[in-house]
Amino acid sequence: MTELLYPPEERSVHDRIERWLTLAAEALAWAGGLILLALIGMSLVSIIARKLGFHPVNGDVELMQMGCAVASAAFLPLCTLRGDHLRVEFFTEGCRPVLRQRMDAVTDILLAAVFTLLAWRTGLQMLDSRDSGEIAALTALPLWIPVLLMIPSLALTVLCGLYRAVRAFFLCDDLCNEEAS
Repeated sequence: MTELLYPPEERSVHDRIERWLTLAAEALAWAGGLILLALIGMSLVSIIARKLGFHPVNGDVELMQMGCAVASAAFLPLCTLRGDHLRVEFFTEGCRPVLRQRMDAVTDILLAAVFTLLAWRTGLQMLDSRDSGEIAALTALPLWIPVLLMIPSLALTVLCGLYRAVRAFFLCDDLCNEEAS
C-alpha cells in the first residue's frame, strides 16, 4: 500500500478531449468542495446559535440534505475520469494488463449506462417536481433546483465513463504497446 494513488504517468492528459473533460470534472469537484465547506459553515453557525440560545439557521437539515446530494454528485465525474471508483481486483489480479484494461473498459461502459439512466430519471424527477410546485417545508426552496444541479454532474460522469471505455478499447493505451514489445 505504499504506491502512489496517481503516479505522474497516469495523471498526464492524453488528448484534447481528456483535457476538457478533466477541466470540467475538476471544476465540478471544486464546486462540490465549496458547497461542502459552505454547509459546514452553516452547520457550525446553526449549532453555535442553538447553544447560545439564539435561533438556529432555518431549515438547516433540509439545506444540508440538498447540498450534500449536489456536492456528492459533483465529485463523481472526476472520480470516474481518474478510474477511482471502488473495485475488487481479486479475480483480475493475475490477468495480463491488456485483459484487465479491457475488463475495466466494460465496467466503464456499464457505469456510463447506469449513469445515463440516473441522469434521465433525475431529469424526469426535476420536471415533475417543478410542475407540481414541490417546495421544502422550512425554507420554501423549490425542490427541483437541487435536483437540476445534479444533472450536469451525472451527464459528465456518463461522458467520462464513455471516454475511458473508448480510450481503452480503441486507442489501446500504452499497455498494448508494452505487450507487443
